[in-house]
Amino acid sequence: MADQVAAFRNVANVLRAAQQVAIEVQNAPERRKVLRGFPHAECAALLGMTRPELRAMARRVLPDAPPARARFTFDQLSRLHRAGGTLPAAPLRRDPAMEALATVVFTNFKGGSAKTTSSVHFAQFLALAGYRVLLVDLDSQGSATAQFGFDPAREAGPDESFAAWTAARDTGAAVSAAALCRHTYWPTIDLVPAGPALAAAEDSLARRAASGQLEETLYFDEFNAFLKALPSIYDVVVVDTRPDVNMLMTAALHGATGIVVPTRATMTDLASTGEFFAHLAGYIGDFTAAFGGGLSLAFARILVTAFDPTDRSQEALLSLARDRFDDMVLARPFLHSRILGTAGLGKETLYEYEATTDRAAYQRALASVNAVNRLIEQDVLAFWGRPLPANAL
Repeated sequence: MADQVAAFRNVANVLRAAQQVAIEVQNAPERRKVLRGFPHAECAALLGMTRPELRAMARRVLPDAPPARARFTFDQLSRLHRAGGTLPAAPLRRDPAMEALATVVFTNFKGGSAKTTSSVHFAQFLALAGYRVLLVDLDSQGSATAQFGFDPAREAGPDESFAAWTAARDTGAAVSAAALCRHTYWPTIDLVPAGPALAAAEDSLARRAASGQLEETLYFDEFNAFLKALPSIYDVVVVDTRPDVNMLMTAALHGATGIVVPTRATMTDLASTGEFFAHLAGYIGDFTAAFGGGLSLAFARILVTAFDPTDRSQEALLSLARDRFDDMVLARPFLHSRILGTAGLGKETLYEYEATTDRAAYQRALASVNAVNRLIEQDVLAFWGRPLPANAL
């Protein structure tokens, strides 16, 4: 038994260390993740203009405009967004007095559906489009947390994750939602991290569900209470949940503006996704019977991930899903690409990775994820009562 315990601890320690080394080596000498600069061609594409138009606008708007072969910082890109250019005159960010905070929950039963990959890419897409984003990691594996360069085991303890919120609510102690929102190397993305300590939050909500505590601390309203306590600086909250039935996922659904359900186009994955929707339908029915009302979802979308358009079986299953479920299935799938695996070696997303070879494959993958995220952004804008800007990211 002692040998087995030692062996298991060794596996944990080696893999934790490997993750941290990957981050530190990739981001030397800072040893923390930093956001790369953006080449002129990429910025021009993001802003919907030609490179000469970009250079002219930069000279007009930025006192610190970079030379032609240098790169724009994220701050410079944000200032170009705010300056307008070819973008709409109306600000992209929400008006807290007129538009409610939007919360998009990425969820499914099935692991390996690219749920975390999809949620992190959506958060970064929104940041590049000019929004202020909070990413809440509600998966104790902490994959989204690690993606942002934090160690889930060491930097998402009981006082640093959503577990701190539920613990304070259990005891009646004062707790600041804003204090749990950590700044990241993306200037307009904050993170509520997750790690093994998040299990305490799950236990807390389960105890409340079993005991029927007072209304103000009922399990299903806990995430809603957290959202209401956030400062008004955020436009969109993106939530990554654990891939099974759990109390944190259920609580997050009660605070959701909309849900995105990632799935692969295989019979196994689609069957699991079907069971997720069966669970959701059953839960809403039971909840409505017990409490009245259900989930206030403005939208629910199925996102097909890791899609290979040359695979006839995947194409057939995607067509079947679209035929049966109409616009619930997002019109564009997230394409399969080996570039994602290459970027993942350094804990990078497609928005952070810089392709040195096979740029055509990288551009295809990036175009795919941009197309997916535009569609989800459109749902958020519809929730606010706004049309999607024709020349948005």
